[in-house]
Amino acid sequence: MSKLAEKFTYGYYILTALKKADNLKTREDDYIAAGTLNWVSQVSFSPEIISIAIGQKSDLNETINYSEHFTVHLLSEEHKEYVKKFGSKSTVEKDKINGVPFQKQNDQAIIKDTLGYLTCKVVKSLNIGDHTVYFGEVIKENLQKDKKGLCTTQLPSEYTKDKAEI
Repeated sequence: MSKLAEKFTYGYYILTALKKADNLKTREDDYIAAGTLNWVSQVSFSPEIISIAIGQKSDLNETINYSEHFTVHLLSEEHKEYVKKFGSKSTVEKDKINGVPFQKQNDQAIIKDTLGYLTCKVVKSLNIGDHTVYFGEVIKENLQKDKKGLCTTQLPSEYTKDKAEI
């Protein structure tokens, strides 16, 4: 197995995607998917576009594909426990995802008490290898003014091929 992933530094983020119930035939409630994300990059200044990579077997793919939107939440070192909480299938109960408070805003699931978030509209996606790369134009940005240190990986990365297939 390649050790390529260990050569780069990555941030940890939480990704959410929400599909409205009124667009679903088999559900009465909105469908929310959430997960830990660490492959994020800005790819354009104008318009502001970021890329994210999601394991192809993740529930996030289906939800992003249906909703055509996603939200990336920025984490500080104080949020390290979120990385594990969102590292597997999500459980949504009332106003919490995996025990973490969230609220619905503008048809998105927004995790409370993070460093902020970027909501993006998908402009393109590409299935490549075992991941789908989404390119999203930033349509809403809500970032805290007082920057704290972002939560980053300590090499080696905890994100492995096995985790990508969850």
